[in-house]
Amino acid sequence: MCLRKLRLQEKQSLYVEKKQTELIPLKEIPFVVFDTETTGLSLTSRIIEIGAIKIFRGRIVDEFSSLINPGISIPPRATSIHGITDEMVKNAPPIEFVLERFLRFLKDAILVAHNAVFDLRMLAIHLERLQMPFFHNPAVDTHTLARKYFPELKKYNLPFLVEYWQSPYNGYHRALADAKHTGFIFFRMLEKHGLSLNRPLSQFWEWAGKPLFVKDCLPQIKESDLTNPKVRLIVEAINQERDLEIIYANGHLAFKPRLIRPILCFRSGKYHYVEAFCYTDEIVKTFRLDRMLKLKVIITDQLQGACTKDMMR
Repeated sequence: MCLRKLRLQEKQSLYVEKKQTELIPLKEIPFVVFDTETTGLSLTSRIIEIGAIKIFRGRIVDEFSSLINPGISIPPRATSIHGITDEMVKNAPPIEFVLERFLRFLKDAILVAHNAVFDLRMLAIHLERLQMPFFHNPAVDTHTLARKYFPELKKYNLPFLVEYWQSPYNGYHRALADAKHTGFIFFRMLEKHGLSLNRPLSQFWEWAGKPLFVKDCLPQIKESDLTNPKVRLIVEAINQERDLEIIYANGHLAFKPRLIRPILCFRSGKYHYVEAFCYTDEIVKTFRLDRMLKLKVIITDQLQGACTKDMMR
């Protein structure tokens, strides 16, 4: 059989597989509704709790809940919202162990979250920081869906929607409790629009719209940011997997050289940040770019030895 016919058969097979998937009824599709609690709202914040429920055929069939030791102190302002203290997370597992369990929990489910972009972005940053693979599950946002299909409502925050639709669950601002509220609201919206669990998956996506993916929520450096020579140098170091020697204006090594391996560069508000592995402290840390007084790219070449490329402030 010629190569052209083989390729045609492969395309036809993929098309049939896709059409068969689209015809699967919603009752055969698992949904994972999840939420995170963090040390703050900025991109440099750390996740300190993940909670999730798995829903199959309209029933909760499994739960996931874990506190996380962020390795830093939780700001009082964050504690005043979710009630999670340093003492509560002191003996909790680190984020990498919790993420491994959470990814196994997801399997092939469709994800649901309220303000999903925030949670997916936080997960994306942590996965990138740890050099862990991104999961490929599609996600939908109940906040976006509520605004789209219920324009008559005055508010769209989770507490308002919980009261409006009379969620039977208790508590707010803890990951598992909010995941349960979100799951209840999500299925109420499906019900209000006549999307029974016997409807095919294709009709669900027509209603839900374009799905979100965690990889697309990772903060990216814009072209305009590259006019900053420090940003440009760090992006080059990340792409080329180079180490940097920096002199930083804060911390216990203030004004002393330290060696880092940059992982991620992003902008939050008016500042640029770098997520990097610090060889001195042997952990991943966040550095603010304007506090880097000196950057030196370490380039090792077997033929030429070691050379450097400096960037003074």
